[in-house]
Amino acid sequence: MRSLYIHVPFCDRKCFYCSFIVSIGQRPLFNSYIDALTKEARQYKGATIETIYIGGGTPTLLERVQMEKLFVMIRENFHFSDGIEWTMEANPEGMNARKARWLKEMGVNRISLGVQTLNEKYLTYLGRNHNRQKALEAFDGTREAGFKNINVDMMFGFADQTSDELRKDLEEITRFNSEHISVYSLSVEENSRFYAKKISLPDDPIQTDQCLLVMKTLEEKGFAQYEISNFSKPGKMSQHNRNYWTGGEYIGLGVGAHSHIHGKRFWNVPRLNKYMAHIQEKGSAVESFELLTGEQRMIETLLFGLRMNAGVDLNKLEQRFHWSLDGERRRRVNAFVQEGLLVWDGAVLKTTQQGRLLLDELCARLI
Repeated sequence: MRSLYIHVPFCDRKCFYCSFIVSIGQRPLFNSYIDALTKEARQYKGATIETIYIGGGTPTLLERVQMEKLFVMIRENFHFSDGIEWTMEANPEGMNARKARWLKEMGVNRISLGVQTLNEKYLTYLGRNHNRQKALEAFDGTREAGFKNINVDMMFGFADQTSDELRKDLEEITRFNSEHISVYSLSVEENSRFYAKKISLPDDPIQTDQCLLVMKTLEEKGFAQYEISNFSKPGKMSQHNRNYWTGGEYIGLGVGAHSHIHGKRFWNVPRLNKYMAHIQEKGSAVESFELLTGEQRMIETLLFGLRMNAGVDLNKLEQRFHWSLDGERRRRVNAFVQEGLLVWDGAVLKTTQQGRLLLDELCARLI
C-alpha cells in the first residue's frame, strides 16, 4: 500500500506546544508554494496511491482557488480510485459549513479537526486560536456539509489538570458523536514555546491514571482503541495512519515532508525558503536519505505494530523482511511477556494494557 502526504506549513499563529514545521503570516507565498508542490509532484507522475492526507500547519487557510490548484495537481499526477480515504486537517477557527461543503465537492471525505480541548482555560494555556464555541460551530458545520467521517484531535496531561476536568472534557467531546478520536498526552518538544519556558507536566502516576480514564471513558462511549492514541467507531480506523504503522510506503510532498519508497527513506529540507529555491532549481528538495536494511525495516514495523491493539504476527513479519529477531531481542520479548507487558496470541505479539501505558519505555528497551 502507498499513501500520499502533502504538507501545507502555513499558520496564523504557532501554538505553544507546537514543534512542527510551520510558517507564520506568509499568505503572500501561498500561490508560489502550490506551484512548488506541483513541480515536485511531477517526479511521481503515474504513481498509484491508496490514501491522501493533507496536513500542516493549517491547510484550510488556503483560499478556494489555491485549494483547487492543489487538487488538480493531485489528480493530474497520481492514480487512485473514487472513494479513496482523503483526509484534510482543519482548525476550528478556519472551518465552517461553506468551506466544508466545497472541500467535499472536490473529493475530501474525511476531516481531522484540531479541537484539542473544550475547556476555555486550557485553550488559552495551549495558545490555541479558537474558543469553545468556535469548536462546536466548526464541527456542526462540517457535519452539516455531509461529512460522515470526522476525526477530533484531543489533548490531555496539562499542568494542574484534574481528573474531573479531563472527565468533563471527554464527556463533552464525545457528544460530538464523531467517528474517530485521536487523543494525545501533552509532551514538551524542542522548538516549542513550552520547551523554552520549561513547563512542568504531571507526575507519571497522574499521567497513568489519566490514560486509564481516557481508555475507559472512550470505550464506554462506543469507541474501540485500535492504536495507542487512536479510537474509532466500527469501520472508521484511519487507513492512512495504519499504512504508516504497518510499514507501508508513502510519498511526502512539501517542506520537511518525509517519504519511504522501496526501502529508501528520504526527507525534504525543513526551511520554506530553501524548499522553494531547491524546487525551482531542480524539481526536488530532498535534504538527505537512508537505505533501510531488512533488520531495520522489521524492527521499525514491529515497534509500530506494537502500538496497535491487533499486535504483530512475527511469522508474517519475518517472511516479509527475510529477517528473524536475534537471540537477545527474542529474550527481551520473552522477558516482557513474563513481566505482563506483552502477550502471545498464537504467532501474534500484543501489548497488554500495562504494556500500552509503558510503551515508550518498552520499545526503547527492545531496540
